[in-house]
Amino acid sequence: MRLTYDWLCDFVDLPSGVGPVDLVETFESLGHEVEEWGPIEPSFRDVVIGRVLEVTPHPNADKVRLTKVEVGEAEPYDIVCGAWNFEAGAVVPVALPGAVLQHDFEIGRREIRGVVSNGMICSETELELGDDAEGIMVLNNDYPAAADKVGESFGDLMANPDAWYDLSITPDRPDAMSVHGLAVDVGAFYDVAVRTPVIEVAEIGDPSRATVTLTDEVASPRFAAREVRNITVGPSPHWMRARLEHAGLRPISNVVDASNYAMIELGHPTHAFDLDRLGDVVVVRHAVEDETIVTLDNVERPLLTSDILVTDGERPVAIGGIMGGSDTEVHKESRRILIEAAYWHPPSILLTSKRLGLRSEASARVERGMDPNFCARAADRVAQHLEQTARGEAAPNPVD
Repeated sequence: MRLTYDWLCDFVDLPSGVGPVDLVETFESLGHEVEEWGPIEPSFRDVVIGRVLEVTPHPNADKVRLTKVEVGEAEPYDIVCGAWNFEAGAVVPVALPGAVLQHDFEIGRREIRGVVSNGMICSETELELGDDAEGIMVLNNDYPAAADKVGESFGDLMANPDAWYDLSITPDRPDAMSVHGLAVDVGAFYDVAVRTPVIEVAEIGDPSRATVTLTDEVASPRFAAREVRNITVGPSPHWMRARLEHAGLRPISNVVDASNYAMIELGHPTHAFDLDRLGDVVVVRHAVEDETIVTLDNVERPLLTSDILVTDGERPVAIGGIMGGSDTEVHKESRRILIEAAYWHPPSILLTSKRLGLRSEASARVERGMDPNFCARAADRVAQHLEQTARGEAAPNPVD
């Protein structure tokens, strides 16, 4: 179980003086072995928040543009930039002359095709904050507070101080397989209050027509599902991607990331289906003889009759509690999704996972046993994140 100090502080206010280093001993005292940990420190210095005032063509080059950037001083800076993913009004990280990137690369003034550039507007890769090298970081959506901090340190937008931890959670503590669950432990240790997220979903439009049938009350005694419409699939905000990376998960899209983020945050795995590919009928059943499924990793998996499946009434679309199928994967053009948050029989999931060699963050939680009372709230939490990061609209009439 991986988490960050800053993420934990979303749920609990630690006593004054308890910093990232102190938390290592605290986790150990609570019975959670710290296998690894380390500080999260920026590799840049003196990068500030700027606002682009003007964008004009370069007189001598087609692949770069001229910008005027306000950084809180009397006069804006002229900066040549090769990115095209922004216009005037964008709030951006700016490395002025004298700033340092990637620990030891000092930024200076330089002439680019006859025009002096006073620094540079930075991308995620240049700041070593992510893998997006196609354009510069535009902070307007990812960090809305940056608009009121022009001229201030960009590093102060990041959590400071911060650290990551990799904890070994014993099998008898499924409740500690989340940031909130660990916050409960830490709150008890320091005798301080713990915050529980307020989960509210604004339902819009016609009721969902999705139906769910469970055929084995032992294999899957509870299955919650929530339809979300009109989503725009794209990258998640930088703050969410950064937290997922520190938690050991690769960001994929705002839909998949919302599901993974809620799992690390609150401990209950969920799965998102493309509802137009799935259809409105869901049947949970055991596999039949000689049945197979192509999972999200594009591997065809042979199934046994002991395996628990999510199906569209006919074909399997997911191996319950372990991995979804490729046929109903969320993709760039997806507009309607169905969020599944179910309770699965832990021993069955453990056996299927081991047999198929499919170990995941989800199966690690399911096989320990989760709280079946949280299914509906887990689906709602993902829907809430999608409202904020994918412009989603939750449909009335969720299934439970």
